[in-house]
Amino acid sequence: MHSVDKEIAVLKKGLKEMNIDYSESAINKFSDYLKILYSFEGRLHLISRNDFKRISLKHFLPSLIVLRFLGSEKYACDIGAGAGFPSIPVKILKSEVDFTLFESVKKRAHFLRDLIKQLSLSGIEVIDERAEHYNYKGRKFDLILVRAAGRISYLVKTIDQLIAPEGRAIFYKTMAVADELKQAEKKLHQRNFSMKIEKVFTPLEHIPMTLVVLKKKNDFSSNC
Repeated sequence: MHSVDKEIAVLKKGLKEMNIDYSESAINKFSDYLKILYSFEGRLHLISRNDFKRISLKHFLPSLIVLRFLGSEKYACDIGAGAGFPSIPVKILKSEVDFTLFESVKKRAHFLRDLIKQLSLSGIEVIDERAEHYNYKGRKFDLILVRAAGRISYLVKTIDQLIAPEGRAIFYKTMAVADELKQAEKKLHQRNFSMKIEKVFTPLEHIPMTLVVLKKKNDFSSNC
């Protein structure tokens, strides 16, 4: 049996390690999030079978690593949102950010809309189409998060279409990212992107990760 209490204990321990403040209201939302995910086990292939017993460790906490690199972003998007990682955990703890979640698989998009409704989240919408087809109607994004939506070289053009002039795109990657970065170099140069690498570790497990941060050249600030 899955244990919400056990997962929440792991979540709180990880948040403490990362020095992230949280409210009981936020913890209640994470509890509800867990219950909703459990109800979909074996359906939609939202997360791997093994991860249903370690959602906080493998998904909630790694999603939140990005928080210490954020500033005053207002409009954010998540490309290939799937089960809602990393955007929903970030939204729960940083409610002032308006999120757009791109999920082209209709059943998963429906799951996300139902999840958002059940968690009573506002300032968040789901677009059930590919991000490269999005008509942004004059609004671009200060922050673009990409956790498991493909290789950087494949997404450079899409990022360029969506990113605001002062915005950043942050890819969640493993440490084995060197070949992927090399393959993306030419496209990044062609579209005038600067790249910054942040080497981080997952909370509690301390598994090395890489955050790849893209920003238009001449706009790259020292605080990432």
